[in-house]
Amino acid sequence: MLFLTAVLLGTSAGLLRSAFSIALVAVLIVIAFVAAGALSGGLWPFGKLGIALIGYNVGLINLIAGLFVAQRLRLI
Repeated sequence: MLFLTAVLLGTSAGLLRSAFSIALVAVLIVIAFVAAGALSGGLWPFGKLGIALIGYNVGLINLIAGLFVAQRLRLI
């Protein structure tokens, strides 16, 4: 579920086509995990942060690949 949410965040940030928004969403993901780790009594969620960042990058790559395929097929 975490991976799918991160993929959707990456795709939606990439659709904005703004480098600032792409970087801002990535920073906000990290800030959310740091805040969750600081406020929780347990261990820091570094593994889940890695999964979220990998999913975010997969979403961006998926968008770029989809746009490339659409351009090759002349759908856009």
